[in-house]
Amino acid sequence: MSSYIALVIGAILGSSFRYFFTLLNFTILGLPSATILVNIIGSSMAGYFLNKFNGALYIFIYIGFFGSFTTLSSFNMELFSLVSDKSFIKALIYFSLNIFISFIFFYLFHVISLKFAN
Repeated sequence: MSSYIALVIGAILGSSFRYFFTLLNFTILGLPSATILVNIIGSSMAGYFLNKFNGALYIFIYIGFFGSFTTLSSFNMELFSLVSDKSFIKALIYFSLNIFISFIFFYLFHVISLKFAN
């Protein structure tokens, strides 16, 4: 039961922070940038804290908070909107920034966390 409560609290916090970024409603070069920023921040933190937690704390942070903070559904809706508007170059840039840059930040912050651990 404590794992479920950890999940719910993490999800509430993660989705609340995610919604805050959505309210900022900013774009860069015509791209919906809040989702990109959230995915980069979430990936950075997930990489940094990789293998640092277990049990209910892992469920709270990774499944609850990061799972609710970063968002594939917003990414897909915004990507679909760009493709529907025939903004194919913007769609490709948006896709690349979300997928590749988020992974690069995940990896970099994981490496940084390992350096601090030593």
